[in-house]
Amino acid sequence: MLFVPFFLIGAIYGFLNRCYLMCFLVNPVIYAVGICLIIIVIKYDVNDIMALFGQAREPKLALHVKHAGTIQQIGLQMSGGDYEGALVTVRKLLREEPDYPNALNLKGQILLDGFAQYEEARACFDKVMTLTRPESDDYLLAEALKTSTYPDE
Repeated sequence: MLFVPFFLIGAIYGFLNRCYLMCFLVNPVIYAVGICLIIIVIKYDVNDIMALFGQAREPKLALHVKHAGTIQQIGLQMSGGDYEGALVTVRKLLREEPDYPNALNLKGQILLDGFAQYEEARACFDKVMTLTRPESDDYLLAEALKTSTYPDE
């Protein structure tokens, strides 16, 4: 199914430049651009893509795009067992974006797994559940992690 848009892009390019069969062999850049655009459109909101060019309805990127590097850094710190560093990083992120559900879930996980601070972790998960809709991924994750905050009950 993904071949169809690439075929159309290549066919239009070939027709306009009169290289009907060569464009499929000579110009793989066209296909790479097409693949990139499809991946971006599938993975991100159109508004996020337009924000890269300054043409979005809202002039800022979505939080998951804006803070992708920080979230990745927190994940690496957690997987390396550096919960102290991960907590410092997530607190910095939450100072900038206090209502960011993904960061709140990460903070709760850090408090739960790294420090066994059940009450504080539960507070993070409760806040996520008040900020998000019940069908959202962040809500479902917070709900699942919240059950872990009741250790011997």
